[in-house]
Amino acid sequence: SFAEPAISPDRREIAFVSSGDIWTVPLAGGEARLLISHPANESRPLYAPDGRSLAFVSDRTGGGDIYLMDLATGSLRQLTFDDGLERLEAWSRDGAWVHFSSTSRDIAGMNDLFRVRAEGGTPMTISADRYTSEFFGVPAPDGQRVVFAARGNSAGQWWRNGHSHLDESELWLLHDGEKPRYEQLTNRGAKQMWPMWMPDGKTVYFVSDRSGAQNVWQLTLGGTARQVTRFTDGRV
Repeated sequence: SFAEPAISPDRREIAFVSSGDIWTVPLAGGEARLLISHPANESRPLYAPDGRSLAFVSDRTGGGDIYLMDLATGSLRQLTFDDGLERLEAWSRDGAWVHFSSTSRDIAGMNDLFRVRAEGGTPMTISADRYTSEFFGVPAPDGQRVVFAARGNSAGQWWRNGHSHLDESELWLLHDGEKPRYEQLTNRGAKQMWPMWMPDGKTVYFVSDRSGAQNVWQLTLGGTARQVTRFTDGRV
């Protein structure tokens, strides 16, 4: 299987996961090349904005930590060192921070949002609402806001066919600053996850099963969500 594709900033290459290893292939097509191979499972490759390094998750040290590969030299650097599972979610636009969620500091496998400097250091908390799972946190292009999903178990549950109230989630917007402010973007009642910003910072794309099957939706802040794809079954 081929999963978790990531496009390089110069639009020349795609990194993807197959059989627990990370491969790359030219965007125009061609022969795939094995980039990272290990007896452990590697996942979620994400290119740095400058295209010089690749962040990814590996369970080679336990539950799952974030690593950084220098694409010119092939050298690896471990960024996180928790016992819980880290979920790599995004780079900041300037490449200075790597954003992730982690189960290490909440209860019952719930996630909190963090960021860590790309050169390493102590992770900093973005949002850690006790007894509420927060995941898929992605910084806005201006670096002043973070959109994320909250509640439900869709951060860790393997895909199921059909609706369940257990995996219902919401999208929230966190306005960062001296007095952080939370703004709810979508109501519960469906699975809503994997938010992604448009470059202008005014529109968010996300995945939801509110139409019955998983589809891509578009939400311009302050407006109403609009369905983009029209799949009637399967998983997006």
